[in-house]
Amino acid sequence: MGKFLMALRNLVHRQPSIRQRLLRLLVISSLLSALVFAGLSFYGITFVRRDIADMGRQLSESGAEYTKQYINKTSEDTLAGLAKAEAGYIDREMALMQHDVQLLSEALTWIQLHPENFLPGNVFDVYNGKVPPTAPCVLYSPEVRKRGIKTVQKEVELAANIKGTLVPIEKSYGNDSYSATYFCSKHGFLICSSVFPGEAYSPMSDDPAFDYDPRVRPWYINAVEAKRAVFSMPYLTILNAEHSDVEVISCSVPYYDAEGIAGVASMDMATEKLRRYIHDTAIGEKGVNFVLSNEGRIIFSPQQQGVLAEKNKTQDLRESELPELAQAAGKMANGESGMMPVELYGEKYMLAFAPIPTMGWSLGILVSQDDMSSSLQESQNYYMGQMDNFKDNLQREYLFLLQVALLALLIMIVLMFLLSERLSDRFVKPIKQMADGVREISGGNLDKKLTINTGDEIEHLATCFNAMTDELKAYIDNLSQVTTEREKAAAELSVAKNIQLGALPQDFLTGRKDFQIYASMDAAKGVGGDFYDFYLTDEKHLVITIADVAGKGIPAALYMMRAKTTLKNLVMMAKDPDDFAAVMMLANQELCRENEELMFVTVFIAQLDLATGELIYVNGGHNQPLVQQAGKFCYLQQQKKHLMLGVNEEEMYESHRWVLQPGEMIFLYTDGVTEAMNEAGEMYSENRLVETLDGQGEKNVREILAAVRQDVGTHAGEAEQSDDITMLGLKFYGD
Repeated sequence: MGKFLMALRNLVHRQPSIRQRLLRLLVISSLLSALVFAGLSFYGITFVRRDIADMGRQLSESGAEYTKQYINKTSEDTLAGLAKAEAGYIDREMALMQHDVQLLSEALTWIQLHPENFLPGNVFDVYNGKVPPTAPCVLYSPEVRKRGIKTVQKEVELAANIKGTLVPIEKSYGNDSYSATYFCSKHGFLICSSVFPGEAYSPMSDDPAFDYDPRVRPWYINAVEAKRAVFSMPYLTILNAEHSDVEVISCSVPYYDAEGIAGVASMDMATEKLRRYIHDTAIGEKGVNFVLSNEGRIIFSPQQQGVLAEKNKTQDLRESELPELAQAAGKMANGESGMMPVELYGEKYMLAFAPIPTMGWSLGILVSQDDMSSSLQESQNYYMGQMDNFKDNLQREYLFLLQVALLALLIMIVLMFLLSERLSDRFVKPIKQMADGVREISGGNLDKKLTINTGDEIEHLATCFNAMTDELKAYIDNLSQVTTEREKAAAELSVAKNIQLGALPQDFLTGRKDFQIYASMDAAKGVGGDFYDFYLTDEKHLVITIADVAGKGIPAALYMMRAKTTLKNLVMMAKDPDDFAAVMMLANQELCRENEELMFVTVFIAQLDLATGELIYVNGGHNQPLVQQAGKFCYLQQQKKHLMLGVNEEEMYESHRWVLQPGEMIFLYTDGVTEAMNEAGEMYSENRLVETLDGQGEKNVREILAAVRQDVGTHAGEAEQSDDITMLGLKFYGD
């Protein structure tokens, strides 16, 4: 104890070093920790037990309520997800059925349009013997039998080539329920697979099929009128007495011959499996699942009485006297998904619903709130019991940990005092070495290396300092060189940009009264491959040009200068000023020569007669310009499209003519306008360009181009410009 007091007195009266400060900190921290912990322990023994009891009771009540709300919310989310999942299952089944009938229709259309590729086939005739099970057979309407089946024999033999497809499609739906695949010709015969297992089938004179004409059935008429795939409402089959009570849904698709609709392909699927699925997936004793049409009428429901009963199929639930049910039915009929509370039969329910897009129907799942409340109450009771057990266990654990902590604290104080001196020396020594080394490095000696072998973070820090000095030395050596090169490159790029902009005409001839012209170019990089040009060949003729060189940067800019100079020289030297096709052809030949980099350029060049408004133009693979007619812009079309310049030296070009009326305008642009992308990767598009131009009214050309450029910028947002944006507008006024 005497040594301890002496060491403590020395620490107080001497100016402490880092080692001594660390030792003092450890001793004082240990003593303070002991005092604080003792005080907290006493407080815990006398007061915390009571506080824990109070907090536990409050936590139990609030936690139970929260759990109730959470489970209620989770149940609602689960119910909504279940409605979407079950509706998705039904929709997939119907979409698969539609897909199979569509394939059957396409195969029949191919047979009808290419009869020369098929030999006459045959199918069983139910009027001349019994048809084996699953074998395709033909039925004739009374009209065909009256005029003679030979009138349709060739068409039957041609259509019989599809018989190998009917049975496989039908069997893909399994043998546990009724299904049928068939098609009917507009000439009155029907070919179907024998859908009835067991005995061979042959209709008799008293059989409903004997007088069956499918062309007057709703599934045939609706498909012909819609000219697309249609689904029927559920109905009972009428083929024979044995199966006349089978409820089915039909999917029908027209098929075609050279004259138009040749007939209708169709498939029946029994609703038994669908009804069973809807009934079996109901939730709770009072739960009800039902299917509603887009007209607000009940399609499927297990209810025998009440507003949800199927006998009320003619009733529109959107007009129900129950306002909550009517509102929900409206949303279901509109194809929405969601969940709403409704009151039905004097009880409160939660109704979750989701659309069945293929059918245009909607699935509804009704769950009684009594069923949901009972589950919530059980969860709340369970939570309260668990919280009570937790409070008891917490009290016991607290007393035990308190005893262990006091013992551990005493042991820790003794050990820290005994080891603090050695720990201080070991910790401070490498810090001193590092401080000396860093001081020397900061003085400018970048060759200094720190040698510290402690095997911990201090050694890693010394290694990082050594690496930093090496990198710093290399960085200083390279910084001046890199800076010089970047400044030189930036100066050269700036000069190239100024040269390129200087080569483009900036005098927009504002003193002329017979026309108005303006152009702009925004390069994606410092220099670009787009260019525009305009000049007067004489007082009555104005030449305009816009072009887009493949690529970006300086190579494209150099090729642009070559193309611009070539085109203008050839125009000015042309013997026939109107022969722009020859000018384009000679320019193409020139640009193809010595084109080792395989570069090319799209060009649109035109000459405007300032007296008559006649426009002579040639388009070499460039975007079609827009011309104004009756105040609206449309694309200037041409029958033949030509290649870009620089691709094929032997390419021939044709000139075209267009007449601008006074006050009308032509707008030229490069693909950087219509293909400008926003952050989502969506292009600006040609349609939006037309809409923007149409909305400019009587503005001058410069204002119109500025409005287009602003709209392109608004569309692109923060996305980086990926291509040059160049535009030229010319409005003709005449003499």
